[in-house]
Amino acid sequence: MAVKNKPKKYQQANAYYTHGGVAYEIEQEYEPQKKAVKRKNTKNRQQSVKTKLALQRRANRLYSIKIVMVLAVFFCGTLAFMWSSALVTEQRVETQEYKDKLSQLKNENALLAADVSEQMDLENVKKIATEKLGMVEPQSYQIKYIDVPQQSYTIHYEEDNKEAAQQKGENTLVRTIVGLFKKE
Repeated sequence: MAVKNKPKKYQQANAYYTHGGVAYEIEQEYEPQKKAVKRKNTKNRQQSVKTKLALQRRANRLYSIKIVMVLAVFFCGTLAFMWSSALVTEQRVETQEYKDKLSQLKNENALLAADVSEQMDLENVKKIATEKLGMVEPQSYQIKYIDVPQQSYTIHYEEDNKEAAQQKGENTLVRTIVGLFKKE
C-alpha cells in the first residue's frame, strides 16, 4: 500500500510522493459550491461599468496624446536636422565658390606679375622711352657724377645695431661662464 506524505502543491495541483511501485490513491478534495449572490443593485453595477469605461476612454486619450507628442517631437527634430544640414551644405558651396574665386585671382596675379616683370626689363623700358615717349639718351655734358661714401647712413646704423647685438651676446656668454666659476 502507498504511503501518503504531506501533500505539496506544485502548480496548484496536489502531489503525493509514493514509496515503492504501488500507485497512489487520488483523493479529491470536496469544495462546496459557492452560493450565487444576487445582485441587489443593478444601477450601482451599471454605474461602475460606466465609470470603468470612462476611465478607460480617458486613459486611451492620454495615451493618444502622448503618441502625438512623441511624433511631434520626432518631426521637429527631423526638421531641425534637415535645416542644419541645409545650412552646412550652403556654407560648403559658398566656401567652394570663394576658393574658386581665390584661385582665379591668384592666376590673374601671376599673369600680372609676369607682365610687370616683362615691362620692367631695362631694354623694354629703353625702347618705350625712346619710341613712344620721344626721349633721347643724355649727352655727356649732361651727366654729373657724385661721390657717395662707401658707408651710407642707413648701412652704418644697421651695422651699429648688429655690433651692439653681437657685443651683448658676447657679454652674456662671458657672464655665464664667469658665473659658473664664481663661489657663492
